[in-house]
Amino acid sequence: MWILLNCENGHSFERPDEEIGLLARCPECGQEVLVPKPPEPPDVWVLSEDFARPVLSGKAIASVVVGVCFFFACLSGIPAIILGNLAERDIDRSGGRIRGRWLALTGRVLGTFGCLFTLFLLSVPAYRSAREAARRAQCVNNLKQIGLALHNYHEVYNCLPPEAITDKAGRPLLSWRVAILPFFDSSTLYYDFHLDEPWDSPHNLPLTKRMPSVFSCPSDPKPQPGMTGYQVVVGPGMVFTPDFKPTRFDEITDGLSHTIVVGETQNVTAWTRPGDIRYDKNLLFEQFDSHHSYHDGGYNVLLADGSVRFLKRSIDRRVIHAYLTRGGNEPLPHNEM
Repeated sequence: MWILLNCENGHSFERPDEEIGLLARCPECGQEVLVPKPPEPPDVWVLSEDFARPVLSGKAIASVVVGVCFFFACLSGIPAIILGNLAERDIDRSGGRIRGRWLALTGRVLGTFGCLFTLFLLSVPAYRSAREAARRAQCVNNLKQIGLALHNYHEVYNCLPPEAITDKAGRPLLSWRVAILPFFDSSTLYYDFHLDEPWDSPHNLPLTKRMPSVFSCPSDPKPQPGMTGYQVVVGPGMVFTPDFKPTRFDEITDGLSHTIVVGETQNVTAWTRPGDIRYDKNLLFEQFDSHHSYHDGGYNVLLADGSVRFLKRSIDRRVIHAYLTRGGNEPLPHNEM
């Protein structure tokens, strides 16, 4: 590298950079000139005033705009965070030429809230589904306890309870649900009833408020004190008959595992009140079907063997009739329950 020198007499000449710091003689006039060290290049170029003014980061602006959109499109949260990070990186590297750090931070915060909001929306259906599954399982457990009480009743009396406890004249007084109370470890409540008085007598009516929890479906969104949807279907040829005659297991010739004993409905009634669903072949779906169940897609039923099945909404009316009769010998498809 050669360095240009000027002497006091106005002559110019060049010397190699190896002579930096030494005296060099002008070849024309002989004057000695010190060979200087060349200046270092500047770290920051001096720009024009307009060009050197800091500019607002476009990525920071985009981050805020996309982040705000999470109110309308929840999945915009991740792009907002990415744009905010890129904008902040550009600002750090710009040496002050790019501004908008607060916008980048705002976009990242909004994007984070958008992601959390999206996760919340996605988790709500799963939470509801899990909660309903747990409630349906508890409903199954309630029916199994009712089934166990009916079997214990049959073990003691060699028959199932009639639809109602009646007086000597055959008038119904109290529900079959009262009759099985001793087999729920609720003997105290059972003996508090006056069994020779109707369910709504001045003495018996206040006892409806003490309904055992086993008679309440946990999926009921607005449970009413003393009201139950667990009912039997009463009709000729059913397990529970209109003449209040009790049924023995050996009279269920269709098989205990093929005969419905108790089901659930939203047509609730006082749990001590006699008179459950009266069988009407034309109105069965309006009385005792999935449209009047608290569960999605169907409803639970208790079979005579003590097991619980879930009837789907699509089940054929004839199949329900076959499962309600105790001795109709109707053919039953295996895939209907």
